[in-house]
Amino acid sequence: METLLFFPLDSPYHAAYRCNAPEDPVGPHSHNGAELYLTLTPLPDVLIEDRVFAVSEYTLIIIPPFCVHQLYHESGVCYERYVLNITDSWLRNIFGADAGIPSALLNKGTPMLIDLKEKKGENLGCTGAADRIISLLNDLSSRTDRLSPEALTVFFTLISEITALAGHASSHHPALPVTESQKKVNEIISYIQDNIENDLTVKELADHFHLHPDYLSRLFRQHAHMPPGRYIDLQRNACAQELLRQGMSVSTVSEKLGYSSYAYFFRNFQKIAGISPARYRTRYAHTDI
Repeated sequence: METLLFFPLDSPYHAAYRCNAPEDPVGPHSHNGAELYLTLTPLPDVLIEDRVFAVSEYTLIIIPPFCVHQLYHESGVCYERYVLNITDSWLRNIFGADAGIPSALLNKGTPMLIDLKEKKGENLGCTGAADRIISLLNDLSSRTDRLSPEALTVFFTLISEITALAGHASSHHPALPVTESQKKVNEIISYIQDNIENDLTVKELADHFHLHPDYLSRLFRQHAHMPPGRYIDLQRNACAQELLRQGMSVSTVSEKLGYSSYAYFFRNFQKIAGISPARYRTRYAHTDI
């Protein structure tokens, strides 16, 4: 049975290099922090927040806190990538809200994609960027003491490099290969995002898009790799976490997100986050504000 996941980040940051063929790829999930993901393998069906698209190799993906995403999904396929997860509260304490670093590192919102491939006459400002970023990620992922002066020097140099690259990026929405079926799934996801506070059903989605419910579900599974109902649950949970961290009461969050009852909200939240909404609020409220 598919599981919806929220992975809390407890340490300030964690860097890793991975080149493997997962038997059970991680399903769509979110974190209470930012994720920097440098893929060295083409990814045909990336899900990030409200879009499904293809990503080429040597693309740096900056995923904001509480952003629902799945970057690889095929079991038995070898994926090569670097991953750096950074706890948002630690990042805010270090940099503050107006530090000039990419907003995607601090705020739930639009992810950023930066193409690091070197092409003659293209990607101005990115010459040698892939080598520099890979070298820094290699260094960082090999260190056991993440808070040593040497490790922190590498970490801040990496953030500085990424900040400079983000300044050269022309858009948060680069032109990405999107098939017609992916485009339709993106329209469905966008509608879900715009109506996340309503008690959406597959039938309502199908009626809105003039599709048969079975066809809509198959299409959604093909590219988002989970049923639309599970995606709705995961997005509502990510929104609930953000609101609870802002100090909103559990009952208010439940009502604001359109849950039919507090008991249903409680069960859904605990299943995904692994902790009750009340305990989550007590533990995390105002920690990153």
